[in-house]
Amino acid sequence: MSFDDLDLTKEDFEMIKCVGLDNYLFLTNDSNYELIQHYSENFQNRFDEKRFRESYNSKKQYCEDRGIEYRFYVVPDKSVICRQYLPFTPKRLKRNYDSISDIVKDYSEILDETDFYKSDSHINFKGALKYSAQIMHDIRSQVSSKMYLEALKENLVHERIRVDGDLCRFKDKSESKKEITDYYKFNLMEYSNVYQYFDDAFEMPEEFARVGKRDSFYMRNRLSLSDMNCLVLRSSTVIRFLDPLNVFFRSIFAYWDHWYFNTDLIEWYNPDIVIEIRPERFLENMKYEIIE
Repeated sequence: MSFDDLDLTKEDFEMIKCVGLDNYLFLTNDSNYELIQHYSENFQNRFDEKRFRESYNSKKQYCEDRGIEYRFYVVPDKSVICRQYLPFTPKRLKRNYDSISDIVKDYSEILDETDFYKSDSHINFKGALKYSAQIMHDIRSQVSSKMYLEALKENLVHERIRVDGDLCRFKDKSESKKEITDYYKFNLMEYSNVYQYFDDAFEMPEEFARVGKRDSFYMRNRLSLSDMNCLVLRSSTVIRFLDPLNVFFRSIFAYWDHWYFNTDLIEWYNPDIVIEIRPERFLENMKYEIIE
């Protein structure tokens, strides 16, 4: 049975208990319509490749004019990497990303189902560790991604903690939260950075300290592998990248921007590099800013 064979109305789709094979949970009721955009033959994707390229080039040029490097990375969706566990048989996979793969990297070739928790929509720490090594190699290619990965493992604390996942609340509403989280909590490997030194005074201006309820984060590592200061434009996915990336960067300022390329923030922080890290599904509803 394919996705379209399910013959779901929008209301049905938003309420469906999307439990796949081996109890994998998949995001359904999200404004980016992850499953629909990838697997429905009847869905007309809104992503505009031309406007994306125009926006990307304007941001890149803005940064280069100020001596700043710029990178944009796409984190593949769970339903793409773990599609063998979907509750239907995909006829084909559609990806907005495919049309921009020549300028944006997603590193899907290094990821597998073990890089996502069954109960969470985001890439897990294991996957973020591997992905971070690729980012580091992309920025400074003199060192292989394999060597960067070894350096990350040497400089990160490994600990096992209980993880439930953001998708637990999307299960059948008749089940209590306790029943859901008890079923999906696993002892899983997480990582944290050995070196989080705040050896200099850092004052975060109030206007950049948060966006709505989303706090900004500042991290500094005086023993970093490079001397670069990095501004990360983030979503919730980026939380699992910060500790690995801080092994590489001297400092990181992570700002939840909702597709707003804040030039005032860039002028204030004056980073060596600006990185956008976006979940793949967000491409469906991105804002195509042109930066002058």
